Amino acid sequence: PAQLAPARAVVRSPALEVIDRGRAMALRWSVMLACCSELASGALRELGQLLPSDGVLKINLSSVPFGNFGFNTFGINGQVPGPSIRVKAGEVVKLELANGLSASDGIPCTDALSFCDCMYTNVHLHGLHLSSKGVYDGLAFDGDDITVRLSAGDTVMYQHTIPDSHMPGTHWYHPHHHHATALQAGGGAAGFFIVEDPPGYLPKEYMDMPELHWFISTHNLDALQQMADQAKTTTLRNAATIAAEKGLSVNPTLVNGEMMPTADLPSNTWHRVRIVFASIEQSLRLVVDSSSGGTCTLRLLAKDGIYLDTIPRDISAIYLFPGARADIAWSCTCATYPCTAVVKSIPVAGGGGGNGNGNGGANGGGLAAIGNVDLTESDIMTLNIVDGGVATPAELPVFSPARPCYLADVRQVSVAGSGALGLQTGQGTFKVTWDGEGQSMTEANIHASGGDMRKWPAMVSWFTGSVYEVEVAGINAHPLHFHVNPFQIVGMPLESYGDGYFKVGDFHDTLLLTDVTGADRVKIRMNADRFTGQMFVHCHILAHEDMGMMNLIDLVGTEGSTFPDTSTCFNAAFNPATDKGASFSQGITSHARKVRHAAPLLFALLAAAAALSRTDMEQ
Repeated sequence: PAQLAPARAVVRSPALEVIDRGRAMALRWSVMLACCSELASGALRELGQLLPSDGVLKINLSSVPFGNFGFNTFGINGQVPGPSIRVKAGEVVKLELANGLSASDGIPCTDALSFCDCMYTNVHLHGLHLSSKGVYDGLAFDGDDITVRLSAGDTVMYQHTIPDSHMPGTHWYHPHHHHATALQAGGGAAGFFIVEDPPGYLPKEYMDMPELHWFISTHNLDALQQMADQAKTTTLRNAATIAAEKGLSVNPTLVNGEMMPTADLPSNTWHRVRIVFASIEQSLRLVVDSSSGGTCTLRLLAKDGIYLDTIPRDISAIYLFPGARADIAWSCTCATYPCTAVVKSIPVAGGGGGNGNGNGGANGGGLAAIGNVDLTESDIMTLNIVDGGVATPAELPVFSPARPCYLADVRQVSVAGSGALGLQTGQGTFKVTWDGEGQSMTEANIHASGGDMRKWPAMVSWFTGSVYEVEVAGINAHPLHFHVNPFQIVGMPLESYGDGYFKVGDFHDTLLLTDVTGADRVKIRMNADRFTGQMFVHCHILAHEDMGMMNLIDLVGTEGSTFPDTSTCFNAAFNPATDKGASFSQGITSHARKVRHAAPLLFALLAAAAALSRTDMEQ
């Protein structure tokens, strides 16, 4: 276990500049926590927002109270979760991270430890399509570089230029210092990072939806306590013991930092619900209990901050696993007003389950001996549904959003290379392998490789501007997460899982499929777009990552190389006049999708030619 210590809280001014209708709507409707003084049920509260127009965005990671439980956890700007950051494609984000921990609260890593170094930290922008390079590579500022090691009492300046072609979506930020990630991020130091929809990107029915933000987190206090004990930190020390003595939950599920909060919803009104799920190892399936009179309709718009090829998609449940995000069109109604509906969490087998043992067979396993909680079906949030004065919800148009080229459909293109990636456990070893080869990223192996994660040998090298295919094993028990670039599902044993929640053709940056077996393989493809440098890949069961289940791919070639076929996508700022999505009636959606996916044939020829050219040069 790793962990953090105390720090001063940075309090942001309540005055927020509203610079357009989208942000005004977000400020009016956002349901984010403003502080973490209590975890008792109550009205869901606002978190507050940080905008690039505010100047340098300052976040401070420190030890903060875990509600009224009587112990401290890790938080951002004095709260759990931290404030949300909201940006536009093309904006420059200057992010200053302060380490408010105590240098003496924790022990340095040694070869025998997995959870340590908790007095150090950094910040990762999970899901953003950004460069991993930074000062170490000769730049003036750090980018999304998780090898940054920020000491207690110090600050570091990150600068991110959000690509002007970045797809709008829901992402999040969290600490990612190796061997301290599970304690810091799993303890609550995290927050939303939202890229806004540009004007005209979606039909009016979607653009005008009021937004609701639900940062859902589970906190296995038994696991956190065990990790804190190994890391020798006072933060989260005795957390489970203290909670049990007070008769409080040792495995609380929070929404915006509160247990069982309530939210008011006008009936028959579509809301866009942005969800981030943060957990050390647990996975949930969210459903709506209508036994109290309220019924809700859920339609999926995006997963992991990436719009579906065609929206909306009817769903009956929301599948969440560590690192997952979902954007849902959500509307509720009553037979008689007012009424309530309860959002319930139902644990999902696999992915570590509650005690980390999962159902993953040979490649399964969760937190090994760490953590042993009794997960049962539980209520996490109450929706108070009031008469919205609307007889029925508006009909949502079937629509295919325009896609930036790093998210072009690559199912029919030629690939520049392929290989097998394994998420493997066994005999106490946690590792990511490529074609069966690869070491566990333990502290001992890091020392043997030069003593620095920056010197860790890459599993394989990929050229920017090319597409690669990966056959993944172990994705039934380990959430697979890539930094820098998202990936597309191109093959599964079945065409869909989760009653259609997961389908071939969908994009993710983090993926867990508990319905496949340990013997099954899932094929994904990645467009290695634009950025050279280190691309980390790891299991997002954060304890597994800290225990060594992480590796990297070296992105080489020419910085800025992109997908060569722009006939179905855009590589510059979204232009509503030229980059329009497609509206369909239900009856012609299937045919229209086939037409849209025919164009990548040209890219197949271009990619094959590029691969031959590279082979000639290498010879």
